[in-house]
Amino acid sequence: MARFDTAEHLRWLSHHMQQVLEYGQRAFLPGGFGYIYADGTTDRTSPVELDLTARSTYIYALGTLLGIPGSARRCDHGLRALQYTFKDPEYDGWFSLVEPMTEKAVKARTPGKPVGPEEKHKSSRSMSYLLEAAAAATIAQRPGAKELMEQAIAVEEKYFWDETIGRVNDSFNRDFSAMENYHGMSSNLHAASAFLTAADATKNSEWIRRAARITEFVIEEARKNNWRIPEHFDVEWQEDKEYHVGTPADPRRPYGINVGHCFGWSRKIIQVATAMQELGEPFPEDSFEVAKNIFNRMAEDSWKQDGHPGFFFTVDYQGKPLMRQSFAWVASEAIQALTALGFAMAERGVSMDEIGYYMSYYNEWWDYLEGYVIQPDGYWVGELNPNNQPDDTVWPGAPDIYHSVRVLLAPRLPNTPSKPLAIASGCLDHPVDHEHHIHIWV
Repeated sequence: MARFDTAEHLRWLSHHMQQVLEYGQRAFLPGGFGYIYADGTTDRTSPVELDLTARSTYIYALGTLLGIPGSARRCDHGLRALQYTFKDPEYDGWFSLVEPMTEKAVKARTPGKPVGPEEKHKSSRSMSYLLEAAAAATIAQRPGAKELMEQAIAVEEKYFWDETIGRVNDSFNRDFSAMENYHGMSSNLHAASAFLTAADATKNSEWIRRAARITEFVIEEARKNNWRIPEHFDVEWQEDKEYHVGTPADPRRPYGINVGHCFGWSRKIIQVATAMQELGEPFPEDSFEVAKNIFNRMAEDSWKQDGHPGFFFTVDYQGKPLMRQSFAWVASEAIQALTALGFAMAERGVSMDEIGYYMSYYNEWWDYLEGYVIQPDGYWVGELNPNNQPDDTVWPGAPDIYHSVRVLLAPRLPNTPSKPLAIASGCLDHPVDHEHHIHIWV
């Protein structure tokens, strides 16, 4: 049975991570980061996205902490874009999508012009990516990061975080005078991730408790739905299993069960449970079993179910396939969840037979990525058809590097603290070495 802590495997992960970081610099645009086409060129005519810019900024904050040359410059570029290009000069918050910028406008710190349907609303998803990026850059001690993080926290606490419910609101119109009649698990997954990083950057454990409140709700929903976590809820937080019926390929809000998000929740439950244990505060005692059950259900529902390697994008509420396309980000979430389970098992003294069962998945899934997704120059094929041929039905071009860098780091870092603090604390390649496992918040 191969192990994921061997020196050669860690070198392989590091080699590919450095290639991905180098490839990702192609997305550098005035005022942010853009999409890279499959041929390696950059889209310089489409609007610039807050999500993509924040995610790239976060990744290059990690690169800065890792000591990868060029990462600090790219992180700082992203921070300036988040602070000036995307910041709404009239109302609170940040634009989700702006027109392409010129170098002259960027140097003058001219606010970006919002464009498209995104002009009319501000989303929790984008807010979470921004908060996570600013928090990671704060840990990396980048100029302006702490101020940006404080601004993001103010908006998060004023509008998105609902203290009464213990979850985040999904989206508002531009001036925050009206909230969308929809709640989603996707925005709460990204919020929980951002909150864990914010806890480490602010030294304020209240963010851990907020992530725990979100996650406790997810645990209850998983129990009620045979370990398949519903994505969509109405304004009263009642499940809406008819939402977007007939559109299982919608990239943001697909009908049915989102496989990648369920894998993400499996990992997040373990991370939050570990953080709460370190705080000495209560959390559902069966959280590890819940995380394992969610993982097992998604592996059974989605992996290689049509005879070919790959994960379905969406399944219905009984686990039948809806969208058979395979996405690199879903496989990345699956491996990250598996890694989190593996570390949790090791800490619990689980039998080698059970660990071996999960390790067989680990090896098979990395083989799948190496065989169909990972290219020699750092490019990862983002979308594959059911026959594992490159496709662009849902997401044209290359994916950004957010998921690829995170999955390449996952086997090298512990479940807690957050990736930025874990790297800063010397935990790299010591994922279960408690001498390196240090939180700096109280």
